[in-house]
Amino acid sequence: MSGARRRAAATALLTLVPACALAAAGTPATHALSQFAGFDSIKTASVHYNLNTGDFSFPSHFTATRQGMDITADRASGNAQKKIMHASGNVVVHENAPATSGSKALSLTQQPSTLTADKLDVDGNTKIYVATGNMHFTQPGGHEASADRAVLDDATHHLHLEGNVTVRDGERTIQASQLDYDTETGQVDGNGDVTITAPAETPVPGVAATPRSILKRRRP
Repeated sequence: MSGARRRAAATALLTLVPACALAAAGTPATHALSQFAGFDSIKTASVHYNLNTGDFSFPSHFTATRQGMDITADRASGNAQKKIMHASGNVVVHENAPATSGSKALSLTQQPSTLTADKLDVDGNTKIYVATGNMHFTQPGGHEASADRAVLDDATHHLHLEGNVTVRDGERTIQASQLDYDTETGQVDGNGDVTITAPAETPVPGVAATPRSILKRRRP
């Protein structure tokens, strides 16, 4: 084993052994792992971790944090060396810092956000997050989106939504089979049965107004 791997193993053991010793003594322990699988820290009540392969699993609720973001879920597995994590069960992702920095991003991307889903796959190397199952995304100011599946590429600022996509901006909604959103430029491209609905116009006295669909485009 190289010197670097020996130091890494020793650091992991220094983190894990005290918690395991407490558990063996009958005292509930919360394991705290630092710089693990691409996160600054992970807290959970139970962990299974192979120091040689990097494979790990959290069979119970956990919280993973890095600068500006925290993720919670009921369970997870993955590989710490490859910086890959598969989280499932009541997944909640809080983004507390701007998605971009040093650029002319829309104010929308500069606000805190919350994403919930049934499952989340995280690649800490490529900064790609894949959320599946009842994905719902919200930000202050009435901005929200829902879809069956969402893929966020944090490096390119690209968000891809697919399957029963609905995006709301206040009272305006966009529905489509697929939608691509550039969080840096604000460009939105929808495909497949696109419907944009705007709020009702101010009614003329004595004439009732109803919401109107201003665009509906079906896939050729």
